[in-house]
Amino acid sequence: MAADRYQSFAPVYDLFACEPVYRPGRLAGIAGLGLRPGQTVVDAGCGTGLNFVHLEAAVGPSGRIVGIDASPAMLGRARHRIRRNGWTNIHLVHADLTAVGPAALAGLVHEAAPDVDAVLATYVLSVARSPAAAWERIVALCGPGTRVSVVDMQLPTGAAAALAPLAALACRLGGSDPSAHPWTLLEHDSRDTHASSLRGGHIQVRTGTPNSTAPPRGPTTR
Repeated sequence: MAADRYQSFAPVYDLFACEPVYRPGRLAGIAGLGLRPGQTVVDAGCGTGLNFVHLEAAVGPSGRIVGIDASPAMLGRARHRIRRNGWTNIHLVHADLTAVGPAALAGLVHEAAPDVDAVLATYVLSVARSPAAAWERIVALCGPGTRVSVVDMQLPTGAAAALAPLAALACRLGGSDPSAHPWTLLEHDSRDTHASSLRGGHIQVRTGTPNSTAPPRGPTTR
């Protein structure tokens, strides 16, 4: 197992996450999923669980949230957040989206949630060693009709381009590659991509329904 690069940073991650800047992207990504109470959503690269409160508001106590992350330290902070809020419908999976096989990851997730209605990936694909490999794992979680939101970063453009040095610094501190443009993976594989941007184009949001080769899901009572 590779060393956890977030081991020392995890306890203070939330303090440096610049949520006033990046929370609107999280909210836009979640809104694009159109979640309803009782549904199941996977938070791919959940980190410390910054999305959980917003996902809980969307799916309610009758819904399910599965958080995936490669960092034991970040998952430890996520567990602390879950306990502090008394949430009982969140299952955490320790897995590297670029290392575990697609079928193996799907097995781990479906063990906790047989039906996945939506997948959310906020600011995670641009920090992955291989965004394409991580995307392959995300698609493996999807059945017909599963909605996916990808929220990530690039350098600001247009009138906001003057802020590019600050954005580049934020990306560098977080280990993100602002030139990765991982949302293009969703655009390529989705037949109904919806695109939006925030913060002068710094935050890019894409939501769509990937073309899935998974077998149709059975009827659900949720």
